[in-house]
Amino acid sequence: LAGEATLALAAFALPTVAMGALFSHLATQARIAGIGFGRALGVNTLGAAAAPLLFGVLIAPAVGAKFALLLIAAGYAALTARRALPGPGAWATMAAGLALAAWAPPLVFIDLPEGAKVVSYREGAMAAVSVVEDASGVSRLRIDNRQQEGSSASLLADARQALLPLLLHPAPQRALFLGLGTGVTASSAAEDPTLQVDAVELLPEVIDASAHFTRVFSGGAPNPRLHLIAADARRFVRSSDARYDLIVSDNFHPARSGSGALYTVEHFQAVQARLAEEGLFCQWLPLHQLDLATLRSIVRTFIAVYPGGSAMLATNSLETPVLGLVAREDGGRFQLNRLRARLATNTLPQRLADFGIADEFALLGGFVAGPQALARFAGSADLNTDDRPIVTYIAPRITYAPDSLPRDRLLTLLGELALDPAELVDAGRETGWPPRLAAYWRARDRFIEAGRTVRGSNDVRAMLAEVREPLLEVLRISPEFRPAYDPLLRMAAALGRTDPSAASALLTELIRAQPARPEAAQALQRLSP
Repeated sequence: LAGEATLALAAFALPTVAMGALFSHLATQARIAGIGFGRALGVNTLGAAAAPLLFGVLIAPAVGAKFALLLIAAGYAALTARRALPGPGAWATMAAGLALAAWAPPLVFIDLPEGAKVVSYREGAMAAVSVVEDASGVSRLRIDNRQQEGSSASLLADARQALLPLLLHPAPQRALFLGLGTGVTASSAAEDPTLQVDAVELLPEVIDASAHFTRVFSGGAPNPRLHLIAADARRFVRSSDARYDLIVSDNFHPARSGSGALYTVEHFQAVQARLAEEGLFCQWLPLHQLDLATLRSIVRTFIAVYPGGSAMLATNSLETPVLGLVAREDGGRFQLNRLRARLATNTLPQRLADFGIADEFALLGGFVAGPQALARFAGSADLNTDDRPIVTYIAPRITYAPDSLPRDRLLTLLGELALDPAELVDAGRETGWPPRLAAYWRARDRFIEAGRTVRGSNDVRAMLAEVREPLLEVLRISPEFRPAYDPLLRMAAALGRTDPSAASALLTELIRAQPARPEAAQALQRLSP
């Protein structure tokens, strides 16, 4: 922060002094010419008030920063032309200089890695938005040259941030997404033919850029069920009188200007007022961009409004963990029979198993905390309010001086949290089901912990030697835990092409670990001569 302040001072100090001196000089010259100081000050104030609207909102977005600056330069040149440019040669020199500046490349400041290219670029009143495609064909969204969350390579994770809360609601008909980004999350929800989706995004340029990422939906055609709104998310929530069955708030980086206001008590209360009966709210948090102190403050703020709230992971990622704070309008538990019915009768065209949501265990398997654990974790952390926006001031610390890796924060968080299935789900008379869910959660934690030491390798034998026992141990904890089963199944298929006996041994172990799953037995049958 001190570095930013010093840099800002270095950039603005001299121009500020020069403008003040220039105004003093011009005011003196105006007085000599018979124009009073009050009039000069009034004209200067009027210009200062009109300039942000004229140039910042109208001219710069329309013609770009380069031509907006050239227009200002041309205006100053015209004002001084009669005195400073008495001859035609001087006029020609000025015109040539302006023409050369107009011919120069645009003011596009984007750092491109080797082999990358700019797919789209648009300047707006608040930011310049670009889409950059790297050498491997992965597109990423950038705002003012800063890479944002999501890319064309993270479709599965982004889609899960829509599908998980969507499937937790028994019958959603209208949903609100706060923040658009690449548009994949909102577009995934809008694929449901029974759901109307409103998505609010602050920057109109981001809405335009999102079309590059969402062309995989609806055959690239606009989805009539997806209504994109260019507005401030916080103001939209406070001014709207609509009611939503589902509200999903994007994982805004709290260190960015204005984002901390989306984690305040007042904003969470405004969201609560927009929930319909049986409505559900999910606030995603980028744990890889949050230190635990900031997270505690946000969690305490959340449960101050939603005391029955819970928390779940979007994926099992160690590098970019995303935590979702979930609250129901009625503050109650989920009903197992209704969750099963929702999975069985959902009208989504996506194959849910492709997104890791094959059954109720996978749907609920990301939960890490209920109301009691969240209250213990938050402790006496400061509330984030409009009058005391603590998150705005403490969140930037991790950007400038990170004290830990995302994987370390995730494992620390899992170590501090605990969850009883009965606190989250009403399983009715199925007394054997809650222990199975608890085993799934233990298997997930062990799976994440095992991934901490995996180095990775393109050699399937080396990779198998590293992960075989940890993954089989996970499967022994919970036969329902699919994320440990599928990698071993893929490695067995790869081994089968070069070492059928080793593949057969691995498949046999998979069958012992999860006898109810047919894939290993089918693969073993195909492997046998």
